[in-house]
Amino acid sequence: MFCLMCPLLRQGSVIAWVLVVAGGWACGERIIDAAFWFEPVTFESSKLDGPLTPEDMHTITSVAMSEVTSAFAGLRIAFSERRSATYRVRVVQELYDLRFRRQRGGPAGQSHAVSGFGGSGAVNFELLAGSAIGYAPPTASRAEIIAAIGKGVGRAAVHEFAHQLLPTAAIDGSTNVRSYEYGSAARGEQYYGELQWDLAWPMLQKRIGKFATTNSVGRAP
Repeated sequence: MFCLMCPLLRQGSVIAWVLVVAGGWACGERIIDAAFWFEPVTFESSKLDGPLTPEDMHTITSVAMSEVTSAFAGLRIAFSERRSATYRVRVVQELYDLRFRRQRGGPAGQSHAVSGFGGSGAVNFELLAGSAIGYAPPTASRAEIIAAIGKGVGRAAVHEFAHQLLPTAAIDGSTNVRSYEYGSAARGEQYYGELQWDLAWPMLQKRIGKFATTNSVGRAP
C-alpha cells in the first residue's frame, strides 16, 4: 500500500543498512535517545475565529508530546527536545513532496534513517491542522478542535518515529484505520478518538526492548 503519510520511505529514499551485532543494539540497559519539537508554526481558520493563539499552541504542543510519549510507553526510549538526539522528528509549517518539485501541500510526514544509527524526520503542521478542522464532528467545540490538532500532529510524529526505528519494516501495510501504522493521515481517526499499535508493536519491543515493568498505554490489545 502506498504511504500517504511519508512517501519518501515508501519510495525507497530511506538509507537503511541492517547491522548484525552480537546481542542486538537494543539489549542491556540502553535507552534510546529521541527528540520531538516544534519549529515556529502558524495557522488560522474561520472555524477557529482567526489565528492560533500562544495559549492554543501551548495546548497543541502538550497534547502532541503526550501522544508521542504515551505511544512508546514501556519501551526503552526517552523523549526530549534535544536537537542532537539519535532519533528526531520536528514539526514544521509545511512539507514539500520531493517526488514533485515545487509542489506544495506535501505529505503529512517524511523521514530518513540508518538502521541502528538514528534518523530524522518532520511532520506537516499546516496539513495536519487543516485536516483536524476538516474531520471535526459537527458538534466539536473550539477546544476539542485545538486538542485534535495536537493529537494529529503527535500521531503523525509517532508514525515517523516508527519508520525511523524500523526502517526496513513495511509497517504501512496495516489496514487498521485506528492504528499508528496506517499509511494515511487523511482519516478522522488521526485526530479524534483513540489509536493503538498494530504490526509494529512486537517489532518495536524486540528492537528497543522493554522496561521491567511495562505500561500498557499505546500497546496493541
